[in-house]
Amino acid sequence: MSAIFGIVRFDGDSVAQRDIERMGTILAHRGPDRRQAAVEGSAAMGHCLMRVNQEDWLEAQPVRDGVLMLVADARIDNRETLAAELGLTDAELRDMSDSAVLLAAYRHWGEDFAAHLLGDFAFAIWDARARTLLLGRDHMGQRGLYYHHGDGFLAFASEVKALWAVAGVPRRLSDAGIGRRILGPIDLPPGETIYDSICALDGGTTMRFAADGTLSRRVYWEPHASPAHLGHDEAYYLDAYRAVVTEAVACRVRRLGQAPALCFSGGFDSGSIAAIAGPIVAGTGRRIVAVASVLGEGERRTVRDARAAVEAFRPFPFLDLRHYVRGDEGMFTDIEAAFFATDDSAGNPHVRHGMYRIAASTGARLVLDGHGGDYTVNITGGALLGRILRRGKLRRFVREFRMRARATGWPWLAILRHEVIPALLPVQGFNAARRAAATWRDRPINPAFADTLRGGGAIDFGRLRYSRVRHHRWRDASLHHLRKVTRSQPLHATLAAADGLELSRPFHDKRVVELGLAIPESLDFRNGLERYLARQAFADILPEQLLKRPPGNDAEQPDMFRMVKHGAPAALAEARRLDQGGRLSRYLDLDRVERMIADADERKRPDHATLYVAARMTTLARFIGWFDSSNE
Repeated sequence: MSAIFGIVRFDGDSVAQRDIERMGTILAHRGPDRRQAAVEGSAAMGHCLMRVNQEDWLEAQPVRDGVLMLVADARIDNRETLAAELGLTDAELRDMSDSAVLLAAYRHWGEDFAAHLLGDFAFAIWDARARTLLLGRDHMGQRGLYYHHGDGFLAFASEVKALWAVAGVPRRLSDAGIGRRILGPIDLPPGETIYDSICALDGGTTMRFAADGTLSRRVYWEPHASPAHLGHDEAYYLDAYRAVVTEAVACRVRRLGQAPALCFSGGFDSGSIAAIAGPIVAGTGRRIVAVASVLGEGERRTVRDARAAVEAFRPFPFLDLRHYVRGDEGMFTDIEAAFFATDDSAGNPHVRHGMYRIAASTGARLVLDGHGGDYTVNITGGALLGRILRRGKLRRFVREFRMRARATGWPWLAILRHEVIPALLPVQGFNAARRAAATWRDRPINPAFADTLRGGGAIDFGRLRYSRVRHHRWRDASLHHLRKVTRSQPLHATLAAADGLELSRPFHDKRVVELGLAIPESLDFRNGLERYLARQAFADILPEQLLKRPPGNDAEQPDMFRMVKHGAPAALAEARRLDQGGRLSRYLDLDRVERMIADADERKRPDHATLYVAARMTTLARFIGWFDSSNE
């Protein structure tokens, strides 16, 4: 994963060479193959290159033509289509990097060009004649881009830490951002980060900054059902499912310089990626490095372990299966190094870090995962069986109910309680009761801080996450979640970059999203099981064991409970030590966090979620303490 960075001054001053070079130095881990910056008076841009695809060997950014200057972190999947529309010959395209294609597209379509692109990308274009800067991010935000709009200048970068190399960029936490980490509101405002005056560009968005200080934000794409996929029969959706998912995977692996890696669980999403990409990679004489997070041999926990599902793929010759088994490391291990690497309060994503390290050790530069399948084309939202009854389809409900019981072996009363009744409950009524009950009091937040947030209107206290009833159901829930994803910051991609990898998610491909939202709900659940289309469309390439698999997902962190239970008390004790002058307890009720940790019982499933919240609050407290100390 490459990096881009830059500074544009609108106050007439020139950009100092040392400032832009300092940004590049901070992002050097994302540019093992080349690092270059260019200064043109009041504008400076830089690029750190990591070669992943064949076209990357043609890159020589920043790209300049005397008027325009462009930098991009990009993989463009529709190069041939763009070339035809731009009037480029095959020979011309063969010698063009992705950044050169982007510049040609910008010249042709102007600021609307992003709507014509397919792929993962973030870009910046400086127009010296118009004195405007255009920033853009791909549809689902797989590549990150942050910026600070200061007094007379704008700075942007692929990671937050590079912005602090520029004089005038504040290094402060945002109270509203901290409040959102504690309360977990349903809605995310555009661009907000945990840092004051530092914004993240949303996915599917371009931002134009002009010399007079004005900015204009344009959403060029939002998650939606493609009209081309609406209103068809089952045969169409089976064909479309296979074609679209196959192309989303294939375009990520067909032009690679090295064999890719895959964060692998043996489930339908990562399993489909493996089965599709495997033969393509095998055609180059390589194998996919499939890294699975599993428990140690013979260990058992109350959550599902992926080992058996992963082993079902052992006969596939194009997979190099590797296991990550947690040792002594955990989310609190080297926590301050993790804060610096990710610019985030999540602590040490130790499982992903361990998987990425294994992948990188094989020479891979691209890592894929199956994240996103559950809310695009493989909907697994709760109470899908009850939805059939809610729609009044009684005969189908009875048939599917019986098949559900046979497929899962679950008692009828359990199916009614967990998969039927929740679909019949009045969501609006429960949401009103939730608002009246002040559910924010369930969060370990300092009440005085909560009052400040509520009084300032920074967070809607009537729209906080609540475990009993969803705020939306089924397709509405998926659409809402997809919109949130476009506003999310790429934590896992930033972590992958720290380990020398580029992360891409095929199920976040816009084509997959637009198909998923068009699939009729009758195809979400069939024969007593979810993922009907995946089971049918890929029946010839997936293991029989997976095709017959009962519902549920295997945990990527199967040892999470015991790891947190063991490590959280010491991490919280260190947070208390850092709480000098109440700088942490002004936000968090640390006593309550301590009780949540102490009272959690591994045998009680709700306690797993409670302990996870306590762990996140502990890492947030440590992050605030670390950040404040690093500013001193």
